[in-house]
Amino acid sequence: MKFEIVTLFPDYFSLSLQQSLLGKALEKKLFEIDIINLRDFATDRHRTVDDTPFGGGGGMVMKVEPIDRCLQELRYSRRNGNQRGKDNEKIILTSAAGIRFDQERAITYSLCERLTIICGHYLGVDERVVQLYDIDEVSIGDYVLTGGEPAAAVIVDAVVRLIPKVLGNFESALKDSYMEPMLGAPCYTKPATYKGLEVPATLLSGNHKEIEKYRRGEAIKKCLKNRPVLLKTADMTEEEIKQIKQLDPTVDID
Repeated sequence: MKFEIVTLFPDYFSLSLQQSLLGKALEKKLFEIDIINLRDFATDRHRTVDDTPFGGGGGMVMKVEPIDRCLQELRYSRRNGNQRGKDNEKIILTSAAGIRFDQERAITYSLCERLTIICGHYLGVDERVVQLYDIDEVSIGDYVLTGGEPAAAVIVDAVVRLIPKVLGNFESALKDSYMEPMLGAPCYTKPATYKGLEVPATLLSGNHKEIEKYRRGEAIKKCLKNRPVLLKTADMTEEEIKQIKQLDPTVDID
């Protein structure tokens, strides 16, 4: 799988891509990544990539021409009516106004052969970019960052860990929070007792059936506390629904 990150700050990624599982996977060539400086596609001596918005107001807007030239250099085709791009490649624009990035979208992107991520900046990107190309505008949350680089890093990290062989034990990825519409259960490791706090006895029992049941119940409790809206779409048994109603009679999961 190949990533291309189009950015105004290429040095942002020089260290982060070398860390942890991401760095190891890159070293093993389980994926490729090119960092592309958008200013290389500006044509004036100041390497200008932004300008003031039509209609007035504060802030700056990323210009359409450098991005268009960049995507043409990367051999992306401009839109032809309603025609979409290739299924195995995708252009992503990080944008506070974009659709929410989640685990389901990470899974979808992990099936691509090529992802090109444009890091948004300033007020945003000239709207003609998304009119010219088949682009997913993506947001990693309901807040505003100083630039799209952190968002691009999040997307790369979430997608790369789903590539086969990146994780030593792929089962751990399958049991992550959000792989189904439910948060993960609390987890523990050694020592079994710390500052008077003990690991739940069920986890030490060796009874795998009871351990799975316990973890499922604790995951439901955590979800009820932190993200109750997820329970509306989770696949639950009648016993689990009854458990939720006992914990919080006011919750709406119907």
